[in-house]
Amino acid sequence: NRVLHIPALTYAPTGNPLNFLDCDSAFVGSPRAAAIAKEALKNFAGPIFTAGPQTARFLLQQGISVAAAGTEKGARDSFPRFLEIRKVQNVAWISALETAADLKQIAAENQVRIRHFPVYKTQAAKVDEQKMQRLEHPLSWHFYSGKAVNAMSRFIQEGDLVNLHGASAEKAFALAQPCR
Repeated sequence: NRVLHIPALTYAPTGNPLNFLDCDSAFVGSPRAAAIAKEALKNFAGPIFTAGPQTARFLLQQGISVAAAGTEKGARDSFPRFLEIRKVQNVAWISALETAADLKQIAAENQVRIRHFPVYKTQAAKVDEQKMQRLEHPLSWHFYSGKAVNAMSRFIQEGDLVNLHGASAEKAFALAQPCR
């Protein structure tokens, strides 16, 4: 097999200040968010929860403790378990500017306050259309975000295998209905 990495998205840090003074816990939504916020998180005293094991692994490699990692099925599913581990009231939500999670719903369902700290923004990357059209199918695709699905689903052909990692990728793929 030949493995190709075709970046579907580019990102840019927002430069927003990370002042967690009124927060007693933090949720980190991705390894990219963790990389951008790692210096602020090194000095954070509250429990840190992550969207999934890759984000937790990155933080642990930086010497930052993690209270619990989610299952990558979406923060909404993981949050009740987080609150069984540590009772918190004010969550610093560290993620992309646009997040698939409904923060108001998660806050209401779990009776917490969430303050969003958007540390980066994403946009579709430039894709070499001709190169994509020359790829020999069937292909095995791996998508890690809904935005990646939206950027690349037009290239999926019947017989291709699609692997969706995370709730936002699953939701976007269901809505995209690429050729199957």
